[in-house]
Amino acid sequence: MSLSRFFCLLVPALIGLALFAPVLNGDFVYDDRALISLNPTMQEWSVVGKAFTTPYWALVDANRFGSGFYRPLGAATLGAIWQLGGASPGAFHLVSILLHCACATGVAALGLALGWRRSMAAAGGILFAVHGSHAEPVAWISAIPELLATFFSLLALRSLAKRQTLRTGLWLLAAMLCKEVAIGVWLLALGITWLRPKTGDAVRLETTRSSTSATAHSLPAQKSFSLWPTFLSLSCAALVVYALRYLAFDDAAAGFDRMNTFHALDQSQQISLSFSLIGRYLAFLIWPWPHAPFRPLELGSAADATYLKMALAAGLVSLSAFGLWLWQRKNVTVLFSLGLLFAGLVPVMNTQALGQYPFEERFLYLPSAGFALLTVALLSRLRSQRLAWAAIALLVIPHAVSARSGITHWRDEETLFRWAREVAPNAVTGHVEYGRLMLERAQGAVDDLQRQRYGEYALEAYQQSLTVDPDQYFVTSVEREKGNLGLGDALYLQGDFAGAEAVYRRTVDHYKFSPIGYLGLANCRAQTALRHGESGHFELHDAVMSEALTLFETALLQDPHLDAARLGKANALFRVGRFDEALQLAMQLFDENPTRLETAQLLFSVQMQMERLDLAIQTLDYFLQMAPQHPQRDMVQQTVEELRRILDATPLGPPR
Repeated sequence: MSLSRFFCLLVPALIGLALFAPVLNGDFVYDDRALISLNPTMQEWSVVGKAFTTPYWALVDANRFGSGFYRPLGAATLGAIWQLGGASPGAFHLVSILLHCACATGVAALGLALGWRRSMAAAGGILFAVHGSHAEPVAWISAIPELLATFFSLLALRSLAKRQTLRTGLWLLAAMLCKEVAIGVWLLALGITWLRPKTGDAVRLETTRSSTSATAHSLPAQKSFSLWPTFLSLSCAALVVYALRYLAFDDAAAGFDRMNTFHALDQSQQISLSFSLIGRYLAFLIWPWPHAPFRPLELGSAADATYLKMALAAGLVSLSAFGLWLWQRKNVTVLFSLGLLFAGLVPVMNTQALGQYPFEERFLYLPSAGFALLTVALLSRLRSQRLAWAAIALLVIPHAVSARSGITHWRDEETLFRWAREVAPNAVTGHVEYGRLMLERAQGAVDDLQRQRYGEYALEAYQQSLTVDPDQYFVTSVEREKGNLGLGDALYLQGDFAGAEAVYRRTVDHYKFSPIGYLGLANCRAQTALRHGESGHFELHDAVMSEALTLFETALLQDPHLDAARLGKANALFRVGRFDEALQLAMQLFDENPTRLETAQLLFSVQMQMERLDLAIQTLDYFLQMAPQHPQRDMVQQTVEELRRILDATPLGPPR
């Protein structure tokens, strides 16, 4: 490799590295928690094999099996990073940045494979490296499968440009096993194979400064090219993907028939939405402002009119692009760059698989590669090379500013969700997730004033989430349920048990399957029972605690692995005097997690009630041994010492 070629490939990567280096300080945010940091499946080496036999989101939760996503290489990569990186978010962010740099190099390499001058190929890679839409996919760990799919897709297209049949199929196989967006690239490869010239008379756009030369030059002559080896390679890749998906979903449809979004739009509305989304994506490729993490789907007649206008505009653009593609079908730059731009938008046509927010900046990662190539190719046709470079710089600078400003919002969850609530107030997710974060902080707070303040923040966020009008904006039932449950949790934390109980009861009445709702309702009834006991109404205490016990059992019927419900049930059994059952369940919970103070305290209380003082002391001793850094260690240690003094002072009775 010559030195100039080496720098042509290296410079885009270095610029991408410098631009996105601050991402290294980021934390796990949003889906990163459920997918990685709180997911035991993703934290074991076995996920590398399990990912090939399990749908993507089923690796997180069996209840998400309805999702039609299958990304074994993406999941295996995340699992491997967890093992090799020591569970550090910095390791994941480092991989994201390196993958982005590799993709920027891949864009430049594809330009070289299309016969471009090295300076123009480097310019294409640089524009991709700094594109403003890349803030979300590079800064968000959960988007690593997107980067992987793009990297392998670029390698596949480079191999196709160089007529490397076997490599094309292998790289596309890898890409399609990273994320479904690569299926559009597979379709593009089929189209290019059919439309491109079969001999070495392919032409490209001019990338040299010459006022006298023609605007197109022939590539070096190559041997005759047969369609069938490439078709065979692509067909084999598709068959392997289908076979693996068939095994994972155990269905002939291989998961492609799964609906991920139930927005109740009719067929004409879905078509209008698809084309309007294409229009929005194309506009954001050109001018990536403003950034927003969640863009809710608008509903109603006003939205229909907006979608129709945008759909007509996108339709005209798409038809014009298709006409250009047909007119310049012997031009490999047009075939590859324009094709890549629209191939990455193929998933947009299936609005039922886009999720709650159909416009997501990360969906532009792959199309932006085609955009960068096509833009540089068009600008290179300017008569003055100096003018061409000035135009490229005018694009690169604002895109770099956009990308740099975008990544600052993905630093941590508080920053992300505060920003989301500000720029997307009609999106439920930002409010719900901010409320969840505040509740977690309230539960971990030692100071009462701090706990109260976090609880108020959570309460306000959940109340705000419930003000979003579902007739105007698409709100999923899951998000609405989260908003109601969060509101109940916030009221419960502030001691408003009656208010919390009313919210939980409405929730379980509406959502028949709601283990968290039944858990919250059970906790409220248990608190009411304790208040009756404190007031001396022991019959009421037993009756209401029995109600709570039934509700805990209902929650466990719906989710047997809900540890909070198991702990609540054990407490309820203890309170109603069923000590043997309480002891058995408390011992199971303590064996599973001896570092949890609530479990240790429950087991200790049951053992004390059953007059097993020595075992009670052993329970607290073991807790202290397993949780040496627990913030309440001193209190537990003091309890143990007092019990030992009592035990030492107790005279021995007559032998029995």
